[in-house]
Amino acid sequence: MSAPQWTIRAARATEIMRLGEIEREAGTRFAAVPALADVPGVLATPEALAAALAHGWLWVAAATADDAPIGFTYADPLDDALHVEELDVLPAWGRRGIGRALVETVVDAARAAGLAAVTLTTFRDVPWNAPHYVTLGFRVLAPSELGPGLVELVAAEERRGLPARLRVAMRRDVGPAV
Repeated sequence: MSAPQWTIRAARATEIMRLGEIEREAGTRFAAVPALADVPGVLATPEALAAALAHGWLWVAAATADDAPIGFTYADPLDDALHVEELDVLPAWGRRGIGRALVETVVDAARAAGLAAVTLTTFRDVPWNAPHYVTLGFRVLAPSELGPGLVELVAAEERRGLPARLRVAMRRDVGPAV
């Protein structure tokens, strides 16, 4: 088995604008999902990315050939968890385990921070969304299981045009740091 052609590392401030480009390009995959035709693109703002970077919650997948970002994720503490705010991989780099590695990076960070879980919100029926996260150990949360921060986040997403009927909140419990 050959070595991966990418690595996961902390993001750099000089890469923030590129991460927005990655998000937009990754988002083009949703155009093929008819139920999402009217759903607006919700972009991670440079300010949100800079704040995550300042707190150590922003990571990139970088091509080993040139160290250029090909994917990223950022997270924020929310309730008793580290919440994945965004995770994107360039379509040309898809299906290589990059998204999985980015998720595991967030899981490791949550564990190291002493948090109980990793949470995220995503589309219920998009194959590379909720069904994929189930394979990574996440479970769909019932509305009664959402903490106050997650309740507010879901409401804010709906105000931004992401229909709650198409979305789910998910959680993966993490064990203590070893």
